[in-house]
Amino acid sequence: MAARYFLPIEKCEVGMKTAETIYNEFGAVIVWEDSLLDENVLNKLRRLRIDRIKVFSEEDEVIPESKNEVFRAQYQNNVDMIKDILHDISVGKSVDLHKTEHISNSIFNKINENRDIVGAISSLRDVDDYTYCHSTNVSLLCMLIGKWMRLNMRTIKDLITAGLLHDVGKSKIPEEILHKPGKLTEEEYETMKKHAEFSYKILQEVEGLNPEICKAVLFHHEREDGSGYPFGIKSDKIPFMSKVIAVADMYDAMTANRVFKSKESPFKVFDILQNHSFGVLETSVVNHFLTNIASYYIGDSVRLSDGRTGEIIYINAKNIARPVVKSGETYVDLFFDKKLDIVELII
Repeated sequence: MAARYFLPIEKCEVGMKTAETIYNEFGAVIVWEDSLLDENVLNKLRRLRIDRIKVFSEEDEVIPESKNEVFRAQYQNNVDMIKDILHDISVGKSVDLHKTEHISNSIFNKINENRDIVGAISSLRDVDDYTYCHSTNVSLLCMLIGKWMRLNMRTIKDLITAGLLHDVGKSKIPEEILHKPGKLTEEEYETMKKHAEFSYKILQEVEGLNPEICKAVLFHHEREDGSGYPFGIKSDKIPFMSKVIAVADMYDAMTANRVFKSKESPFKVFDILQNHSFGVLETSVVNHFLTNIASYYIGDSVRLSDGRTGEIIYINAKNIARPVVKSGETYVDLFFDKKLDIVELII
């Protein structure tokens, strides 16, 4: 499979294919992903002063270390800012909309950086800062899903903000419940479930915040079959943005280390989403998410359930959770070898 490769515009050639959708500074699409470059497109990119793009190449992907360092620094800054926002709420202050918009804009500006985002979600997490990293990651994932579903820019920007604020109500949950190292009692779980309503009440008081963002946050734990909370409503009553947050929220939560459980491998979560979420999560959102995100794990190192390590070299569209892994000189096709699983992503 061709790699996705960053290339300066001056080195791009007619006939190359774009590996990501390219946007201008206002969020309008310039070139869709999988488009062939011609002189007109290249001239347009030069006029807009876009200095480099991602194209498909058979060569190994090259991402300058300095760019990774910048992304990591911006990511940590966003985590620190959401930490400040949640702390303010916990002491009775309102959501700082200016600070929220600053983080949202920072995230939106990364809309062409898919691999950096996927990599950050895999590696830049601290179990002690789970709530803050989770808010940042869900926001990033919501943006990617919106982009992959080709939603309009206004909706994508609202998704970013909703993902960022979806758990602000947890600032009202007692610490002993929020960070309990073991399983919650039934009573504690009922208290925890109130965070969606707390979030809604907090956000309703923020002047200038789109009411649709408030609704998206309120309903993000509702499920297609009515098994969710806080109201147990079904598919046609759940806002679309809530359905996007639900997928992003589940994926990030399950692939993160928590005080009470170890993380699942991304491929274990792919299996749950692809094969066990029908009727629970919105199918179109799940399909767009899986189809796009899985390819970014090609080339990553993994550990198999028999202890061997290897490199993911091919994603099987029929079962995204069971790719082909090269271990030494052996090719392991997990689609056929049902006795083996990927148990860990080696970062």
